[in-house]
Amino acid sequence: MPNLYLSFLGTNDYLPCTYEYRSERIANVRFVQEATIRMNCMDWQNQDRVVIFTTQKAFRQNWKDDGHRNPETGEKIPVQGLETCIKNIEGRFSLDQQLIKDGSNEKEIWEIFTQVFESIRDGDEIIFDITHAFRSIPMLAIVVLNYAKIMKKASLKGIYYGAMESLGSLSEARKLPLEKRIVPVMDLSAFDQLMEWSVAADRFLGAGDASQISRISGRSARAELARAKESDRSSLHTIRKLAESFEKFTKTLSTCRGRDISTVAERLKQNLSDCKRLSFNKPHMAGLKTILGKIEDQINRFPGHFIRDGIQASRWCLEHNLIQQSYTILQETLITCFVYGIGEDPENYRNKNRSLASQAIAIFKENLPYEKWKKEATENKIVIEKFINFCKSRPELIKTYINLTGYRNDFNHAGYNEHSRPADKFSKDMPEFLDTIETALEKFYDK
Repeated sequence: MPNLYLSFLGTNDYLPCTYEYRSERIANVRFVQEATIRMNCMDWQNQDRVVIFTTQKAFRQNWKDDGHRNPETGEKIPVQGLETCIKNIEGRFSLDQQLIKDGSNEKEIWEIFTQVFESIRDGDEIIFDITHAFRSIPMLAIVVLNYAKIMKKASLKGIYYGAMESLGSLSEARKLPLEKRIVPVMDLSAFDQLMEWSVAADRFLGAGDASQISRISGRSARAELARAKESDRSSLHTIRKLAESFEKFTKTLSTCRGRDISTVAERLKQNLSDCKRLSFNKPHMAGLKTILGKIEDQINRFPGHFIRDGIQASRWCLEHNLIQQSYTILQETLITCFVYGIGEDPENYRNKNRSLASQAIAIFKENLPYEKWKKEATENKIVIEKFINFCKSRPELIKTYINLTGYRNDFNHAGYNEHSRPADKFSKDMPEFLDTIETALEKFYDK
């Protein structure tokens, strides 16, 4: 993927400083951009770009050489501008300077937004230095980055800020000897990561789609593993397990894997609990734990009983607009309930208990005499009679099952059937089906 470095150049007469990021120091440079380029871009290739945005004033005073004057004499101060400083790096990347408006009104801010966005190409991996970004630009940068992630599949490698204010006021900083002017450079990309987590969590909670949260958590774990201390590796593996659990959970529900619902829900609950107990030394993890807690509240609605988990899965699908899955899972859960209710094994497929349950309900509904039973039913007369007795004692469940059959057939025929239902009826009617079944089951099964 191509790399892109973006930054805004200010107008101040910047002091030579030493910029420090982690264990790396870049000594005696005026512009933080020179420092962060040296820290991040030295191995870049010809397709990689450095783009510096300047106003007209910043162009005159800091992009070109000798842009400042002595306030007392009015004479030019002989000093290199940022253009010269970057060219002296002799990197293989291309260098592009672009003029922007001052951003003094809304129209100009939108023009800056468009210009920055248009400088980003498809698939760019972006480093953004916002140290000298003025007024609304830092916020604008975050918005542009997130817009570019969607529209151009760009990604963020780092957001850097050189904390010059750590030296005190400008007059105080001038009094310090050069070797004491050590400016910490901070990577603020954790805030972008927290925003990504928030959006992904909202997508999961609102639409039941875990693809984004799974991708983010997996990517974060892989990136951190590459530079983690040994003591942190188990924590990062825990996050990676969480990513896998999210993906497994949503795929299980979206593909109606009824037998797996309890297992994947329990695993996700456990992985969420494990992640919440992690102790990270990064401040943004506190925000992440809050997000995970919000998700955990929903997943904890799965109680761990295979029938009740099936009903909860149906409700989850309904709430997340997986309407057809909601009907399928609920009716199949009812069949499980019927088989379980007569003391048979709902997963003994050799004995065809699930098929027999459906046949018994049809026999009960139509009051069919024995001679009209299907061969499979006649060969399992004792089991069929158990089911019929169950039907007699649970009329509300049987009525609901029969109604669900009509809705499922309507789905399966894509509405190409007589008396097909309007689209909004499926989601409107399902809550009543769920409530009826839950109320009925409270009488016969432990919570």
